[in-house]
Amino acid sequence: MDRRKINGVFFDLGWTLEKPGGDDWFLTERFFQSVSRDRFYAIEPEVRADAMNRAYRPLCTDHHMTDCEEENRRIRGYYADLCRFLNLGLTENEIDEIAFDHTYNFANYRVFDSTEPVLKTLKEHGYRIGVISDTWPSTVPQQKEAGLYDYYDFLVLSFELGVMKPHPDMYTTAIRLMGLPPEETVYIDDLTMSLDAAAAYGIHGIRSIAQTHDPSRSSYPCIDQPGDLPALLKEMNGGSL
Repeated sequence: MDRRKINGVFFDLGWTLEKPGGDDWFLTERFFQSVSRDRFYAIEPEVRADAMNRAYRPLCTDHHMTDCEEENRRIRGYYADLCRFLNLGLTENEIDEIAFDHTYNFANYRVFDSTEPVLKTLKEHGYRIGVISDTWPSTVPQQKEAGLYDYYDFLVLSFELGVMKPHPDMYTTAIRLMGLPPEETVYIDDLTMSLDAAAAYGIHGIRSIAQTHDPSRSSYPCIDQPGDLPALLKEMNGGSL
């Protein structure tokens, strides 16, 4: 490993600094107020997964969004498609309410207990902190409400660029805004393909296993929660944070 000191940290958001408040980013508590959990999970897993992927596809292929109002409209399309694909029998009003809740109810996100303390520690030690994340316009007010936004030097958010990881624009934009050689940075993400894409630019990868708690089959150093990061950075920096 390149022994240049790490001076900058890129974070993903989901399953890195925060986790869903419900079963999944889209399977919210409001969703299950209208769809019985027992009924939903009685559907064959392969059928459920296929339907969710098909419903999600339009959000990926045309990802640019300008504001929360547009996000709400697009997310409504997701739930309408999911209802149709799985014959869930939701009313138009229920779909409206589920989509509105997904966009505007920040209880759908749970920040890890160690997230803010780690961000504070990194800032106190002079690290530059950036975000590289596939997400929506509501992320900005959600991060502000969570008290995290001011810790970031910049955010590279997919809805602003109109592309999602592992598209090169996500990483080249982040490197430019970081203002450091890539070899002096690390990126923490839960998806190996995102880390592989960052590694192609010389960024060191760290895999978050907050969802799986399983470090096996990972070619990257792993952390189980944000609070594990300082010790790993000390190791990478030869004993000093």
